[in-house]
Amino acid sequence: MNINPSLQQPEKSHLITREATLDDDQALRALIAVPMTTKGVQISFQREPSYFKASDILYKHKLHVVIEDSASQKKVACYSNGHRPCYVNREIQNFRYASDLRVDHRYRGKSLVKVLGVHVKDNMHAPNFSQMIIFDDNHAARAAIQTPKTGMPDYYDEGLIETLTLTDLGSPRKITTFLNDSNQYHTDMTQIQSCIAMPEHIQAMNHFIAEMSVHYNFIPAYNFEELAEGDCYFSGIKLSDFLLYFKGEKLVGMFGLWDQHSLKQTKILHYSPMIGVLRPIYNLYTKFSKSMPLPKRGEAVKYHVLHTLLCHPEALALHHQMLKDAYHRSKQLGVGAVSFTLSHKDPRFQLNQFYKGERLTGMHGFISFEEDPRPNFDQTLIPYLEVGRI
Repeated sequence: MNINPSLQQPEKSHLITREATLDDDQALRALIAVPMTTKGVQISFQREPSYFKASDILYKHKLHVVIEDSASQKKVACYSNGHRPCYVNREIQNFRYASDLRVDHRYRGKSLVKVLGVHVKDNMHAPNFSQMIIFDDNHAARAAIQTPKTGMPDYYDEGLIETLTLTDLGSPRKITTFLNDSNQYHTDMTQIQSCIAMPEHIQAMNHFIAEMSVHYNFIPAYNFEELAEGDCYFSGIKLSDFLLYFKGEKLVGMFGLWDQHSLKQTKILHYSPMIGVLRPIYNLYTKFSKSMPLPKRGEAVKYHVLHTLLCHPEALALHHQMLKDAYHRSKQLGVGAVSFTLSHKDPRFQLNQFYKGERLTGMHGFISFEEDPRPNFDQTLIPYLEVGRI
């Protein structure tokens, strides 16, 4: 029986696992950009012009790994598992985040899984677990996590999250009624003043992040001095992109409007024949439905990411006002779509039911070869997810 050599499983000895270098940038971008099709739309998640530059916003300490077939010199898989400082149980600790696992479809199998597992185990320490997020549309990753494999870390689920790319604020009347009926934490919005962040606000912004760690877990431990200095951890966003909310002299809320398209893009590669024909009609309909329009083939989906969308978790009126301001600022810049992620455990998540936009539900959890890390986390704290860094 003849077998196409390109479809044979490679020998384990041919697979070399090593830390990626700048010379691997093009190969990494190719692995990341492999197209996927969902609902008749072929999309590609791209990191142009540089994978390493795009990863500047993910980690303070990078760990990018490639698996190479020494026989063909081909890069056949990759993953990242670096860390960044976060508030964990109100204290700053290094916190790992696992992302960008990609495997060439011709190499998927036990040989590669074993090689990958050994490398993850050898390099996952201090801390010895990683945060992980898997969205529902990533069927392969969900299946892999939910089907334990020998040599791979165990997955420990924390709970559900939702990323909403908001394209309309919904009915003001319904939201006002909800806020009046259900919110015990009253925010008198007439006492709240907002302003664009200036250098003199940096100390207050840093202090506010520390204050919010009393309510939320896993907030990145930001030093906004680095933002003002143009540190690559804040690529694509400036101090003047942040809006601050004060009650008297006290900072009570903030967000930044982050355009990441110079680093990473979601591009439309192809539409099914039916969607291609109906796209102009659908886009006309979105003016009434307030949905996200479909771009032309070859173009990127346009949206802003919200950085540090934070206030007291029960200050729902303030949270809504911040989203309202973010949406209008995005619209003024010709986009009109803002993306943010909330845990289902976050009281602010209740307001998502009133907003219109594109929703992605996902699993938030941790991977570890050792003990379950979840009992070590303060269960009274709300998981915080920074959408621009996942």
